[in-house]
Formats: sequence, structure tokens, C-alpha cells
Amino acid sequence: MKRGVVAFVATFVLGVSGIATASVLAGARHDKAEPNEQDAGVHGGPIDRFQRAGSCDLTAVSSLPGNWTHGDYVSAVATAGDPAQIPLAAQSDCGKPMVAVGHGGGPPAHALEHMAAGQAHAGGSAAS
Repeated sequence: MKRGVVAFVATFVLGVSGIATASVLAGARHDKAEPNEQDAGVHGGPIDRFQRAGSCDLTAVSSLPGNWTHGDYVSAVATAGDPAQIPLAAQSDCGKPMVAVGHGGGPPAHALEHMAAGQAHAGGSAAS
């Protein structure tokens, strides 16, 4: 009789924990499917982007959606039809976050300074 009760209780506990696990996993998938409040809003998010019409003239930027991104700009240039302009668009700052503009794809100035200081420090300790 005790074995039957223990088996029943163990089966019941496993069943309830399985149901709880399934509901948590289903809730997690549902959360990922819905955009959260931070994702809602303007295309490209709240980030200030480089979008000067005079500098970004390989395509009609007025036709791009909201706070358009660098990818939006390059895609628009690619669909315009002139394949020679695609590398120019890809290398431009158009649609990039303002903090990235002018870096030319390399590290920002403060990172270069930090690397130079590290190399000077490493050189100084090697000479000791």
C-alpha cells in the first residue's frame, strides 16, 4: 500500500512540474513573438543617425522609412539599379548612428589612445 501511495505522489509531482515547465516555455516563446514596449516606435529606434540629404544623394532618401538605417540606404541604392554605386553606399556614413560617423570603420579616437598607452606601457616594462 505504501509503495502505491509513494508511486502515485511521485507521478503526480512529476506531472505537475511538467505542466508548469510547459507553460513557462510557452510563455517565453509568446514573449519573443510580441515586440516589447522598447522596440515599439520609429524604424531605426531612438538613435540619432546621419541622414543629410546632400551627403546621402545616391538615392532619394525622402522615400526611405522614418529613422532609416545604413542598411536601408544601401538596399535602396542597390535596388536603384547601378551596381557601381553599391560599394560607395556601403562605405558611406549614411544611416549610421551619429556616434559612428567619421570613424572610417576603424576604432574611435579614445580606443586608439588607449591602445597607444597600452603599447607604451608594454614597451616600458620590457625595457626594465
